[in-house]
Amino acid sequence: MSNPSTTTSSTLDYSSDTSDPPLFPPSHHHNPRLNRYTRPLISYVRNEWQLSNSKYSQLPTTTGNNTNTADSSLNYYLQMILSIITAPRFRRYAIVYLSLVLGCLVGWEYFLAPRMEEHAELVKALDPDVGESVGGWFGVNALPRLEGVVLLGELAGELVPGASGSGTGSGSGKNDGKEKTGTGRRLVVVGDVHGCSSELEHLLTEVTFTPSTDHLILAGDLINKGPDSTGVVDLARKYSASCVRGNHEDRVLVLRRDMIDADTLTDTSADAFLDGQSTEQAKRDRTLARKLSDEQAEWLDACPVILDVGQVPNMGRVAVVHGGLVPGVELEKQDPFSVMNMLSIDLETHLPSSERGEGIKWTKLFNKHQSVTYSNLKSTSTEVARAQTTTVIYGHDSKTGLNIKTYTKGLDSGCVKGGKLTALVISDDGEQELVQVRCNNYLDS
Repeated sequence: MSNPSTTTSSTLDYSSDTSDPPLFPPSHHHNPRLNRYTRPLISYVRNEWQLSNSKYSQLPTTTGNNTNTADSSLNYYLQMILSIITAPRFRRYAIVYLSLVLGCLVGWEYFLAPRMEEHAELVKALDPDVGESVGGWFGVNALPRLEGVVLLGELAGELVPGASGSGTGSGSGKNDGKEKTGTGRRLVVVGDVHGCSSELEHLLTEVTFTPSTDHLILAGDLINKGPDSTGVVDLARKYSASCVRGNHEDRVLVLRRDMIDADTLTDTSADAFLDGQSTEQAKRDRTLARKLSDEQAEWLDACPVILDVGQVPNMGRVAVVHGGLVPGVELEKQDPFSVMNMLSIDLETHLPSSERGEGIKWTKLFNKHQSVTYSNLKSTSTEVARAQTTTVIYGHDSKTGLNIKTYTKGLDSGCVKGGKLTALVISDDGEQELVQVRCNNYLDS
């Protein structure tokens, strides 16, 4: 067995000199690892920067020759920049800030800039100088007529919801400036039904429709496409509903009048030889024209293109149409065909179109026009300013679907193609509620 006092180490120097006091009391079992070092322990510590092969040994120091050349100074700064770049924290911050910059650029390019550009175009489109430069906006000086078509109708004042408060009043649609007592009445405005009579009945059940206090308004396209167009007309007549003329009513009623003149309403023998009447839509229109009774057709013919509801609290003047309205044009001067069919509008001329992409959506220009009108009058009083604005409730645009804005309320939610049937319920103080029911898809069948 070897002597513990003779144990050596290749790394640390130590001695078993017994001239100094022992570190531990004498023991019969002496551990050979417990030896005294010849120098303090700190002297045996070796840091990585002290080693000759360390990566830090290449970094220049400030000690030594002070006459550094330009190259050595450049190397020093390059090494310093490189050490900063390679630091993990720098990389994390760089990724975060780069993501923020890219996010701001994308937000500006695809969201803020297009909206600011559109805002500028809308403001320019409402500038009177622009109207003069194009020879006057569409409809301002026009008084269009359509034979056999009622352009404008008015809703009876006793059917319009009123304002709550202590005062007297009957809820008349006219704005007399006096505070009115709530009437407890409701307007139930329904989007395109398209012959879906069972869904309409379901919707009226959902809104707890009460004929004595509620009034039903149908925003056009009551008929066609769906399974029971005559049933929808009968249901509307049963509840003494109001309606507006849609493009489908207009087409079928005009066709029915032509068929009566040609004595083909009951005679079907010549249908196969009618030029331009061989399409599925034309066949469907002719079938429906024959199916409508004289009373049903007369009721539909009496539906105006524009229904002037009158003043509704917190909504201003309310109008119900099927397609849309040109802003800045009086209701009496609106083009009936455009009111039934418009989807877009030209910014320079305000000429409406039944095609998408011919300018911008008419609702954007209309809302901008009404907001400018409100802002210009707001200095007087909020109530007076709101009373001078117009809110339009419309259908027709199933592709866009439900589209509720401040001054435009789009209710066509594609019922006949499996979407929903929507009702906008307006009660006292102009309080609005949307109610919807699901519909079957009748187009696939």
